[in-house]
Amino acid sequence: MPSKARSLAELTRIHWFPVGCDFMFWPFAWGSLAASYHVALPMKEVAINTLFYALLGTLVHSAGCVINDMLDRDFDRKVERSKGRPIASGAVTMTEASILLFVLVAAIFYMFSTAGTAALTLGLVGLPACGGTYPLMKRWMYWPSLYLGFAASWAVPFTWVAITGRFDWGMILNVAVASCCWTCLYDTIYACQDKKDDEKAGVKSMAVRLGDGIRLALSVFDVIFFACLLWAGYLNDQHLPFYVMSVFAPFVLCLWHIWSFDHNDPKDSWEKFTAGRHGAALVCAGLVVDHYFNLASLAI
Repeated sequence: MPSKARSLAELTRIHWFPVGCDFMFWPFAWGSLAASYHVALPMKEVAINTLFYALLGTLVHSAGCVINDMLDRDFDRKVERSKGRPIASGAVTMTEASILLFVLVAAIFYMFSTAGTAALTLGLVGLPACGGTYPLMKRWMYWPSLYLGFAASWAVPFTWVAITGRFDWGMILNVAVASCCWTCLYDTIYACQDKKDDEKAGVKSMAVRLGDGIRLALSVFDVIFFACLLWAGYLNDQHLPFYVMSVFAPFVLCLWHIWSFDHNDPKDSWEKFTAGRHGAALVCAGLVVDHYFNLASLAI
């Protein structure tokens, strides 16, 4: 791959695939799979929708990384782990990054347009308002990971409305809050890699703010995740596979990550961050298994 093309790919973090992309995919997946169960969507359509949202999540993550690196180029030069990023190192110019961002956003909005008028409106408002402002939060507040969770979770109402055609706020809010807590939790673990450099550079993060109290704080987010999914299951009339695989198993796995990782060790923080996908995938697996058995029971 030519060096410029490689640098542009690194700017979108696509060379890490699926790491990063999957964390943006989970809110889309949880919302769409819960909505598919709600309307008893055939499994073939569920598979097609999941692939659609996997692509959309990848594009949103890539665009977010470009925006982040454009806004954070001065900070990145002060942090050991990020000083080699394409814009910070000079491998990609701001003009080139802007063109790439335009292409990504155009592709995202085209995909939005295929999801219905209400979902399109949510996408047009939510993406710029939430995802586009996240990189600025680390300048103003010590809770950027919580804001990222909020920003990512606009995918839940988007997918729910796209599939069901209506707003069911009980389901939407519970799944969205669960998604927000999950994203916040693992992004905070991710941020532990840069605590020392962030303090020197004046970058605000939950990892810096929480210090040695990080385990207790993250455990609270995990409990909220558990409670919201539990209640969402009740509202959606889910069955045993959902509660075992999508609620209890991820909750316990996440607790183990929280209480076993060394938040002062960048390598261990990275390993626990990437391991977060296993719990998120379990949420999806439980929804799919429950959906399959539900369809089978309806066919009898």
